[in-house]
Amino acid sequence: MKRNKFNVALLVVLIGFCRSRLSAQQIVNSGCDVGPTATYPMTPDIATYPMSSDQYAVQYKLGGEAGWTDAHVYISKYGETEASPYRSDSGYTVGETSMSFVSIPADSNTYVQLRVTLLSGSPAPGPIPFLESDNVSVRPSVKRIGADLMYDGTVQISTSTPSDFAGEQFVLMWNRSKTKGGGIQGLAFFLNPIYKTPKGPNVKVITSSDDLTGNLTNYDTLVFEGTVAIEPIPPAADGGIAGAGVFQVPLNIYNIYLAPGAWVQGKFFFQPTADVDGHLRTISGPGVLDVSRFQYNLRSCGSGSNYPDEGLDALSSLAGFSLDTFDLDGIIISDTNHAATFPLFNSTVNNVKTISWNGVNAGLKLEDGTTASNVFVRSGDDSLMMWGSNITVTNATVWQNYNGGVVNLGWSNNSTGDYCLIDGLYVVKTDWLTPTAADITFNMGPTFALSDQNNAVIASMMVPGTEFGATQPSLYKNIFVEDAPQVLFSLKILPPDCDLTSFDAGCPVPVDLTQSSTLKLNIENLFTPPSIEQNSIGFETLDGYTNPVGMSLPPVYTLTGNMNISLTNVFVAGKIVTTGDNVNVEHKVDEGIF
Repeated sequence: MKRNKFNVALLVVLIGFCRSRLSAQQIVNSGCDVGPTATYPMTPDIATYPMSSDQYAVQYKLGGEAGWTDAHVYISKYGETEASPYRSDSGYTVGETSMSFVSIPADSNTYVQLRVTLLSGSPAPGPIPFLESDNVSVRPSVKRIGADLMYDGTVQISTSTPSDFAGEQFVLMWNRSKTKGGGIQGLAFFLNPIYKTPKGPNVKVITSSDDLTGNLTNYDTLVFEGTVAIEPIPPAADGGIAGAGVFQVPLNIYNIYLAPGAWVQGKFFFQPTADVDGHLRTISGPGVLDVSRFQYNLRSCGSGSNYPDEGLDALSSLAGFSLDTFDLDGIIISDTNHAATFPLFNSTVNNVKTISWNGVNAGLKLEDGTTASNVFVRSGDDSLMMWGSNITVTNATVWQNYNGGVVNLGWSNNSTGDYCLIDGLYVVKTDWLTPTAADITFNMGPTFALSDQNNAVIASMMVPGTEFGATQPSLYKNIFVEDAPQVLFSLKILPPDCDLTSFDAGCPVPVDLTQSSTLKLNIENLFTPPSIEQNSIGFETLDGYTNPVGMSLPPVYTLTGNMNISLTNVFVAGKIVTTGDNVNVEHKVDEGIF
């Protein structure tokens, strides 16, 4: 059984079968709800996706095609679904903040042209022109994808796919006013390689939830087509909501394919992979897994509650296990009420796109032996969770919402961080409002409060006893940050976060704060505007903190260990504050790359 690195974050647990729910009504006082942390929409029926974008229309040409082809542009609207209700600390506005996205199929070595028409929005969207003053561009800007304003007010974008094309993502950026622009009404382009739909006698085509209830023992592959709303148990007639169900994937099903235009509402639950002898399982195709019908305030519910499926990630397994030996390729996971994936071991993630809004709605949990390439994450919490060793991430595009780290090293003392590589990280936008200067401190009082210290491009929330990179430090290189981040580095050893809902024992959490820690990390070729607030690297100082294991601490105590951060060709970081003994931050310039 694989270890579960989420034991100090949010435990996700085994799906159960007892569920009751009042349609379109937030459940409170359930025994496991963590609200009120958000304001739910008055008319949740608007959350019934798929929804066509009322902000953009997109057409495309491939190669030497003469005419334009209409693409279907979908939209996710902040605050208007069960999974992403409005939070007052977000800085986002309901009715204005959205994320449109469009998938374009393209072969390798293909010239791709895109034409974008701006729409006026609800209730009757119609075309309006882009303006010269909008300063329309494409991010990541370092990829130099052209965006030209045309005479008719549309924007034309052109790029080419390489010979080894396996997926690419980029966003449209423009700025007109405080309520209109690409940073508010986002638009992401997902260029996909050509996926072949599985066929044969071992393939079962799924077009409705009813197709999942029959005998599937004669199949090893499921192909989802069209809109499929997975029914909860009990079914909708008994109080469930269609699209808020979890499909327990049978052990004999090794392949799930989401066809072009497929929109599957629900979650996928896999039996512990040890039971299938490490057989490779694939989830592929350009379709969407939509998790919007699950409730945000029930995201911490476990197997002992009446709502055990609410606490699951979009792709989940049994608590204490992992998704081992999986191949994820091409899918979109939208509007989660928790993270997109359970911890992934010995797996391959390619051309996967995730979109979520609020805190605790995280991105990809990457563990030992996992490779992620050509991924897009817009996340309400930690986006790329580098929680193990021998993890490789290449060509990752991240839009970080108002909470969380772009790269998170860990929350406990069990992230080993050896032999990991990030090569090509593009932070196209960050929406943090915190921390502010008054919040950044190494002096932690008796009641631990996180104070948004997890908001950074690269963040460590690891605790005493950590040995990260002790054998072979990880290398994170070729990182490009478009706008000034609130904080670039928040690399710390500190007490556990008492706000994490998995701490059933209460707070303070029983961790021996006298343990020594090691954190070694190499960062190379990082380009960013100076951070708005200071960056912090080191060991937390505790002022009047009570050690939960009963060991006597001095009134003021600084956590101990060794921290070595090597910064090679890091331009421009901003002010860095270090605290604690044996904290070494080495700045170097390798002129050979210029």
